[in-house]
Amino acid sequence: MRKYILSFIFIILFLGGCAIRNDATFEKKILSPERVEIYDVTVDNIWPEVNNGRKLLKEFPFVSYKPIIDFHGKFSDQFYSKIDYRYKFDNIKDVDFWKLRTNPFAEDFVYVLPMWANEFKRVSNDLFEDIGYTYNLSSKEQEILKWWIDEGGILWVEGGIYSTRYDTFKKNGEIDAKAITSKMVEKSRNLKFLDKSVQTYIYKSKKLDFINYEPLKLKYRVKSDIPYFQDINNLQLITKNFMTVDFIPKGRYILRSKTGKPLVSFIRYGKGGVVFLRPFEFQDKMYDGELFRWKLIYFLLNRMYLDWDKDRYQNVKDRFDKGLKLSLHNLHFAYDSYQLTPDSIKLLKPIVRYLKEHPTYRVRVEGNTDSIASRKYNYKLSINRANSVKSEMVKMGIDRSRIDVVGYGEDRPIASNKTEKGRSFNRRVDFVIIRK
Repeated sequence: MRKYILSFIFIILFLGGCAIRNDATFEKKILSPERVEIYDVTVDNIWPEVNNGRKLLKEFPFVSYKPIIDFHGKFSDQFYSKIDYRYKFDNIKDVDFWKLRTNPFAEDFVYVLPMWANEFKRVSNDLFEDIGYTYNLSSKEQEILKWWIDEGGILWVEGGIYSTRYDTFKKNGEIDAKAITSKMVEKSRNLKFLDKSVQTYIYKSKKLDFINYEPLKLKYRVKSDIPYFQDINNLQLITKNFMTVDFIPKGRYILRSKTGKPLVSFIRYGKGGVVFLRPFEFQDKMYDGELFRWKLIYFLLNRMYLDWDKDRYQNVKDRFDKGLKLSLHNLHFAYDSYQLTPDSIKLLKPIVRYLKEHPTYRVRVEGNTDSIASRKYNYKLSINRANSVKSEMVKMGIDRSRIDVVGYGEDRPIASNKTEKGRSFNRRVDFVIIRK
């Protein structure tokens, strides 16, 4: 009996030891760090199907005054089936800038929609800062946004600021339209976008009665000096707001009206840039608002703006090869001076390139002015400005013996000097190729 008791006790002690060892092993296991591979396979890193065709109409900022319920676009199924764009975008208010800082390819476009006047924060003369603070971006986030653009991102800005007739009331409850106008002018006066001057266009709807007003409708016949956009002919801008202010910074104008008014501009910064466009209606089948946006998206995604110098040279070459005179109306000089601005010097590069490719050719630089000031003064100014152009071309590598200079002052107008528009055409420098 004693033998069986000792055997039983031994078995109990053995099992208890195993349990203690197993518990100790388990405790050691849960306390020891375990290496786990983490793979970031989120939806953000997969190209979703919504980035194709018709579905993009509801996602990208195709601004329209009509509510989008079940809109399918103006084109056939074949058109949308051929759209194979791949890009990522977000409204500026939804961007994770800290993620963008570590991965600049997280977004291809960041877009800004028209802002209400009461929400628009005018904190400085820099529209970039104003937009940033309107969307509550910190200084650091604004810095990241600039860096991201420089790395190849596109900031897409639609329109400007809007106001209704209910934004300002008198004490008796009446609407003070003059106060609204004053407020809109004050918010948009003397603006720049970073280092570029900003043109503003203010429009006011017609009042129908105490409460209602007509939708503002502006129609444009348009043109572009970029071949890719030359099939865009008609655009319409519609807004149901009482007043609108559209911002167009000075840059490369992608579209102008037939009368020369800039409608879409692009400012290149580093590998990327900023595009400003007025919010053209895209749901009307009679107008090209939707087609223009598709083409603009493709143009920017494929970095076609990097070939602008090539396009400019082709235009210069075409004219010179045909023996035609080339007139530059956009050569700018300091006020009452003949010193060329840096932006204007860049416009001489295609002409210099053409002369280098044709070493036996000469060029005649002809200075022209408007009729403001005396005839004697204008004659001297035209010669000085033509000589300034010659000096810059010599710096670019053209022998001065190949450049002739002549000044005509106000004697060769190509438009009326009675209007500012006409005078702007007369203030020009002409280039004539002389073959040998």
